Amino acid sequence: MIHKAKNLSPDQRLAIESLLGRSIRENEEIIIRTSETPAAPEWLRKSWDTAQEEGLDRLPAEDIDAEIAAARRARHSHNHSER
Repeated sequence: MIHKAKNLSPDQRLAIESLLGRSIRENEEIIIRTSETPAAPEWLRKSWDTAQEEGLDRLPAEDIDAEIAAARRARHSHNHSER
């Protein structure tokens, strides 16, 4: 994939400049090559797909933490009510 430096976000530009050890010119073409990584397990891909479909991948970290805490409380309450 080829990108022009002027089309990169500031974070992308900073990361690339850090990797190169030099500044990049505005019209410099940046070639980004990706390597094959091991595939994620099927359950993880399905979980991520579901999160994206539901828009959960766009939640702030605070909302995600609150959802996890609520699920833990509900599970804890359910486990204690069965005793």
